[in-house]
Amino acid sequence: MGYCDFLNRSDFHINTDFHLIQRNTSDVIEQAEALPFWAQEYTQLSKGIFTGSIKSIRFNGIQLFSEAMNRAVDQIASAPQDCYVIGLPTVVEGESTWGHLPVRQHSLITLCKNAELYFRTPAISEIVAAVIPATRLQDFAIKIGWLEFEDVMDSIKPVELLDADTANRLLKTLNYGLHAISENPETINLNEIWASFEEDLLCSCIHALMHASKNAHPHYFDHRIPRYIVNRVRVLTLANGGFPLSIEDLCEKLRIKRRTLNQAFARALGITPLTYMRNLKLQKIRSELIFHPDEVSSIAQVASQWGFVHMSLFSRYYRELFGECPMETVQRLKAKN
Repeated sequence: MGYCDFLNRSDFHINTDFHLIQRNTSDVIEQAEALPFWAQEYTQLSKGIFTGSIKSIRFNGIQLFSEAMNRAVDQIASAPQDCYVIGLPTVVEGESTWGHLPVRQHSLITLCKNAELYFRTPAISEIVAAVIPATRLQDFAIKIGWLEFEDVMDSIKPVELLDADTANRLLKTLNYGLHAISENPETINLNEIWASFEEDLLCSCIHALMHASKNAHPHYFDHRIPRYIVNRVRVLTLANGGFPLSIEDLCEKLRIKRRTLNQAFARALGITPLTYMRNLKLQKIRSELIFHPDEVSSIAQVASQWGFVHMSLFSRYYRELFGECPMETVQRLKAKN
């Protein structure tokens, strides 16, 4: 049984060019799979029952989407190839980073073509964004005479603060495309409406990029090193699932001090290394229970493969993170089957 069986979803296709999806999810694993055309891996960071939603519309090579979640999540994601991502957060309740930089209200969030995204969401979040082929944006910049476009895209930070008017203009355009056009796509002249909207979208994106490049501060803390340390811990944890690594082991393998390790996680994710490693392994166990139930002979066996030997402690950690016991996960999925 695939994740689609557990999603509250609405998919609509007029033809091969138009693609509309609306989904509500009840698990962070489902959320990671729900956004079409992206490759993503999510790890839930904050405790409790997860709920999320995705709305995505794609036409003429451009994708618009909104994503909302009620838990802090560590996202590692790749957008469609040779596309820029330009968007805004609409809800930011708690600490958050996009591309290693803090996200606040009126932040312009961008992702360069073919770059990997690291997004640490706040406790409650919503973002709206456009995924635009690089050549489309480049051609429009040339059309309006903005010859500095490529230089700006090479130098702009993943998060830049916009003034309220510029942010609201971009947000209004994104919401129009995401909601107004998608309400009754079968009853409107989609090609004509979209052509006009696409011009507005490209103009609003370029306008936001121009303002962001003018307001950009040349000096900022480099968050890449903390994120690099987190990624190395992730790789080591997954490679040694049945043999849990200690903090001393990590420090020795990474050739760093305990203080450096703790500070990197505090800055990048806001949690300790041990909590992150435990959550990561719990996420893998949950994935096994959801997507490969026929291959699971017992919950205890899966848990032990990821280094959990005390089942009562494992169950407690699992319940705290996901809001339900492991057996409740299995029984819920069997009831839906």
